[in-house]
Amino acid sequence: MRNNILLIDDNVELCNGLAEILRDEGYRVDCASESALGAALISGKKYELCIFDYKMKGLNGVDLLKMIKAENPQCLVFIISGRTSIETLLKEEKVSGLVAAVFPKPFNVAELLEKIRAALQGS
Repeated sequence: MRNNILLIDDNVELCNGLAEILRDEGYRVDCASESALGAALISGKKYELCIFDYKMKGLNGVDLLKMIKAENPQCLVFIISGRTSIETLLKEEKVSGLVAAVFPKPFNVAELLEKIRAALQGS
């Protein structure tokens, strides 16, 4: 298993910690703690899965979702967020159908890993 995953979250500790866990699971992971850097990575590389925080300075998770789907429509996208109404926000933005999974913060790492495994095996 050598799937490429892009992780973008402005919480540096979360971003680096989750990236390390995913690498330990055998994934190739690029991590960005700034949305602009994440946008540059989206333009430069093909990913099978992207995990975006919803709310960040600059571009938000929906902006990044639209970018990755324009670059790579087959890429799976997970959104993580501390907002309780994230599903409603995604519906209002008319992008809920483009998101493979939504995880509230704090999330269960084992559950996230299981969803990632299942999603990438099905793609």
